[in-house]
Amino acid sequence: MAQASVAKFLLSARAVEQFPRPLDFEAAFFGRSNVGKSSLLNTYTGVSKLARVSGTPGCTREINFFLIDNKYYLVDLPGYGYARYSKDEQQRWAELINEYISLRASRILGVVILDIRRGLTDLDVMLLDILKSHDVNYIIVATKIDKLKTNELRAATLLLKSQIKSAGFDGDIIRFSSVTGEGKKELYNNITKKYQHYKEVQKEKTDGVFVDE
Repeated sequence: MAQASVAKFLLSARAVEQFPRPLDFEAAFFGRSNVGKSSLLNTYTGVSKLARVSGTPGCTREINFFLIDNKYYLVDLPGYGYARYSKDEQQRWAELINEYISLRASRILGVVILDIRRGLTDLDVMLLDILKSHDVNYIIVATKIDKLKTNELRAATLLLKSQIKSAGFDGDIIRFSSVTGEGKKELYNNITKKYQHYKEVQKEKTDGVFVDE
């Protein structure tokens, strides 16, 4: 199966108090404004209007929680780096994202979305630093690959890998297109594998509580 079986919108949170009760696992999608995050979410889940797609960057202004298969959360976080909104508004988003990471770090798989044509930016490095400082596992997804020719895509992929390594990070890159669906199965398999691992870890912790010494 290459997509989530059932995906439904749960709630939007503008403050920590509005977060839903935590589950064992949350796939949290991070990315700069206009990297194609909403299109990716819709393609990934197979629900065309699950996340709002707009020609105007910065439309996600809350943390949106979706429930996948009644098992785990898919979390859509506000895009960063868009200057249309005030500094106060951008600061509020940054604080909300930081609070989310701090509170749920042990449950999160970060899905860091980059536009393969733009490469790794300073803001992306800041996000990866935050995830790393909280010991949050992450995978990197490079979007809009359909907009490049084969040779251009190969060169852009090599450059992005070099940028990530030079910045002190690691991890494979999943190349993704919301137009062709390329990368959808790989992304689904990665998230599913991580979900199963987190469940096993939680089970071991729970079982350990009841072990007599």
